[in-house]
Amino acid sequence: MFALAVFCLILVVAAVWDVTSYRIPNALCAALALAALLLALPDGAGEWLSRGASVAVIGGAVLALYLVGGMGGGDVKLLAAAAMWMPFESLPVFVMALALVGGVQAALTIAARRLAPAAANGPGAERRRMPYGLSIAGAGLAWALAATAV
Repeated sequence: MFALAVFCLILVVAAVWDVTSYRIPNALCAALALAALLLALPDGAGEWLSRGASVAVIGGAVLALYLVGGMGGGDVKLLAAAAMWMPFESLPVFVMALALVGGVQAALTIAARRLAPAAANGPGAERRRMPYGLSIAGAGLAWALAATAV
């Protein structure tokens, strides 16, 4: 339970940081990855392979998005670090939550920009960016909740 609390806390801090600055510090991504190794240490070779598969799937997908300009580097690192916590069989819960929360965040972001275009598109505004760390944290919290329910 302590390990999942640390997981959630780091994700919430990353989300707040991303919302306020459109950046996710490398130190937070590293802390999340290190906490996975120290607090959620896989038990046996099978679980190591399972977690490695999660990192490979998530990391590969988001790296492709990064390479075409669809995602920021901090989001990629945060997602890969979060995947280190997840056995492969629980990855669909995270991916579905990420799609749902990200879709809601995108819809709200678009609506807010259309309703208040002067504020959203004024000088210095981040016109095309969305702090996806917020969606990553939401999906991580949903995954943690599902993991404790099992």
